[in-house]
Amino acid sequence: MRTLVLTAILSVFFLCHVMAQKSGQTDFEIGVSGGVSWYNGDLNPYGHFSKDYWHESFGVSLRRNLNQRFAVRGQINIGQISADDVLSSSQFQSNRNLNFTSPLYEFASTLEFNFLPFDALINKKRFSPYSFIGIAGFYFNPSTIIEGSVYELQPLATEGESYLRYGISIPFGFGFKLALTDRIIVSTDWGLRKTFTDYLDDVSSLYPNQAYIDGLSQDISDRSLVQSGPDGTNWGTQRGNSVTKDYYTYALVTLAVRLGPKKGSCKHLRI
Repeated sequence: MRTLVLTAILSVFFLCHVMAQKSGQTDFEIGVSGGVSWYNGDLNPYGHFSKDYWHESFGVSLRRNLNQRFAVRGQINIGQISADDVLSSSQFQSNRNLNFTSPLYEFASTLEFNFLPFDALINKKRFSPYSFIGIAGFYFNPSTIIEGSVYELQPLATEGESYLRYGISIPFGFGFKLALTDRIIVSTDWGLRKTFTDYLDDVSSLYPNQAYIDGLSQDISDRSLVQSGPDGTNWGTQRGNSVTKDYYTYALVTLAVRLGPKKGSCKHLRI
């Protein structure tokens, strides 16, 4: 994983350096974003567009337009993720009876490709769909609510395993951008983040051996309505799916101000 992440970082910076040298443009955009965030994992395997799991999110960004086809963008996003087995139609999940909520803080750097030539200073080039890919660092801290009390889950090691509350993800997605004027740009994008952890929701594999955890950790680890293991308990049986890692998503609308040459300058003659 470290090799993959390092390769992705170096590739993005190499491409940005080469294209910036060829372009000579100095356009920057400073923007603010608003939208929603959600997650997909053991407690929400498939619901990408379920409003039950949408949370408000906000961010700020800085975009450098390298040329009419490519741009690089740095973002700081703040959101939240959650899920609850009670809302699932799966009998296994309903019986498991787990829930979680977590803050989500992200710093992302992405490379954008415009499907159409985009230039805020040229009227016929003020709109384009685009795709993006990059790398991000994020922080999360899952907690659960039981009878009105909030418990942080990571310190409890509910599966007998310890995990970090920060990680690396690969953002990728698509969007649309529109220059309302030569200074004001509006964009909207949907970005899925592939993580390398299965613990955004504190659920990954098996109910641990009962001897490995005790007290509150036991009570929160197994909240099942019915015990279904061969020995009459759930200890050692399936709790989650460790084969697939967790994902999170930001869907954002961004309003940006472009800093750079004015309309009517020589810059607008660039191809």
